[in-house]
Amino acid sequence: MGNSMSELIHSACDAMTRLALHPLTLDIDRSGTRITAVMEQYALQRRSRGPYSPDNLPPEAVEMIERVALRLMMLPERPNFTVEGGGRWPALLMTLPDSRVQVRYVVPEDAPPVYQPDLGNVTLSGDTRIMLKYLAESLRLAAGKFRGEPPVTLTLSYPDDPRYEEHTEGVDAEFLDVIPPVLAAFELDRSGCSRKQRAALDDALRTLAYDGQPVEPLGRTGFTTRIGSARLQDSGT
Repeated sequence: MGNSMSELIHSACDAMTRLALHPLTLDIDRSGTRITAVMEQYALQRRSRGPYSPDNLPPEAVEMIERVALRLMMLPERPNFTVEGGGRWPALLMTLPDSRVQVRYVVPEDAPPVYQPDLGNVTLSGDTRIMLKYLAESLRLAAGKFRGEPPVTLTLSYPDDPRYEEHTEGVDAEFLDVIPPVLAAFELDRSGCSRKQRAALDDALRTLAYDGQPVEPLGRTGFTTRIGSARLQDSGT
């Protein structure tokens, strides 16, 4: 359990990049990262329905194992795979034990009801990773004032973007699909932080913010900031 929160976040970003996945759900705490993603189209060419058995594995999961293993072959750690075949739809659980990253691949019918960008549209996924790296570096900077990083947890959701009409005004119709109608909204739970730890992280977030990226107060003790289609906030309640 020696990984810091910033290390866990960087490991999650690295896994998402190597696996070319878009997270439908994402949760990170000191125990590790848990991600839900849809299986790739390549793996969905042969479809199946359960129940399954060790002698009758879902072809979707088998194809994903081969694809994931190929993409991670240069990593020093080996992924572990668990085929989930006890329900109506197959799923595949991939775990990187050292990085403490867990990805649950599901078929489209079993995916959570959230926005999914079109294949090849990486705007939302790219902004998601940029925001995660920004948070990781802010945690590292804040740790310089203490013996460790502020204790936080992180969850991802996809609410409608209140500034979508503003961002799409005047954009040619052929480019509208590139702009997501939702936000990759990260909620940072700092309930375990002391007042000084919150202040140190607030300072770090402002220090590392990009040009034109405000970090604004929210609620009694929170903040909100945005990079492209990604938002990071502590609701401060």
